[in-house]
Amino acid sequence: MHKIHITEGLVLRKRAVGEANTLVWVLTPLGLIRASARSTRVPQSKLRYGLEPLTIGRYAFVRGKHEWRLTSALAEERLLPSTALGRVSQLVLRLVQGEEANEELFTTVIGGLRALAQSKEDVEAVEIVLVLRILSHLGYLPHSEALAQFVESDFSLELSAKALQSRSLLIKAINTSLESTGL
Repeated sequence: MHKIHITEGLVLRKRAVGEANTLVWVLTPLGLIRASARSTRVPQSKLRYGLEPLTIGRYAFVRGKHEWRLTSALAEERLLPSTALGRVSQLVLRLVQGEEANEELFTTVIGGLRALAQSKEDVEAVEIVLVLRILSHLGYLPHSEALAQFVESDFSLELSAKALQSRSLLIKAINTSLESTGL
């Protein structure tokens, strides 16, 4: 008997496979799961609405011999696509390799994407802080006193203002960290 893993998740990418199947990448507290979903592109499919990119929901997975299978998808929230949300989701897909449980990363990404989706004026500042936090959770960001305030505190208007003031320092730290990943 296979164990069913039910967890909250965020769909980062989907790709059509064959005539009716879909391959999805879902960020969960269990890690980044690449799962196949059967018959999701037929009109009668109950799964298809929960598999759109940038959808937050509850997902059920079964670990097969060679791959994960998606058995249930219940969409709870759909973030409206934007350039910043797309860049962040592509960064997560690029940096997160394999399935390694990281609940803090998941919580940070969900909170940051929600803040980005709701932000109207400080989109750049929120995106910079979110990328710094993602890099920190993955171990790519060096610990320094100047960066600690952006990584450890909650999202706020004051933090956004500080991020815009320190923009060049933060962008340099992000670029240096991304270069060190070798990806």
